Amino acid sequence: MIKIGVIEDDFLVREELVGIIKSSSKLEYVLSSESAENFLKYFTKNLDVILLDIQLPGMTGIEAIPKIKAKAPNVEIVILSASNDSDKIFGALRAGASGYLLKEDSIELIEQKVLDLIEGIPPLSPIVARTIIAFFNKKPEVVGVTLTNRETQVLHHLIEGLSYKEIADKMINSINSIRTHVKNIYKKLNVHSRAEIMKMYLDGKIKLTL
Repeated sequence: MIKIGVIEDDFLVREELVGIIKSSSKLEYVLSSESAENFLKYFTKNLDVILLDIQLPGMTGIEAIPKIKAKAPNVEIVILSASNDSDKIFGALRAGASGYLLKEDSIELIEQKVLDLIEGIPPLSPIVARTIIAFFNKKPEVVGVTLTNRETQVLHHLIEGLSYKEIADKMINSINSIRTHVKNIYKKLNVHSRAEIMKMYLDGKIKLTL
């Protein structure tokens, strides 16, 4: 039996999810809560999977992921959201979520995706999977901005989500040199953070070519 926890602020949705779990012969209901704070208060490590909403009162689902992982690194966290916004999808996956499902998915699909997760198959709604594929199929280039070859490589790695150390190792360079490249990139693109770069990329304002 796969032990399940649920974090969902909508009472009707939460009760429906609990009902699905209780009626399943392969899933076992353990705990549910309307907020991440309350869930963390009573959280038990005796869980295999947590179904987590993003839009919660107080702490968001994305904010809750690292806190849950700190308590139980091996628990699988699956986002169950009404939103297929790319920022939320990538934000959740970067934070440590194992998958991303939509509330509009059928009950049967949600249950099957949870079972697939235990077999090592990342649970993604078809719409979410298409969003991810479309993101990585973009052909990027920077329009109206001149970057050096090194800066362009660094920008690619920033978009890929690599840390400064990982970029330095990949480019056989020092972290200080990478920081300098990043500073120059920020100045040329008129941004102040990686989040702004990611938003520009997702909006199609950055298109990279190597």
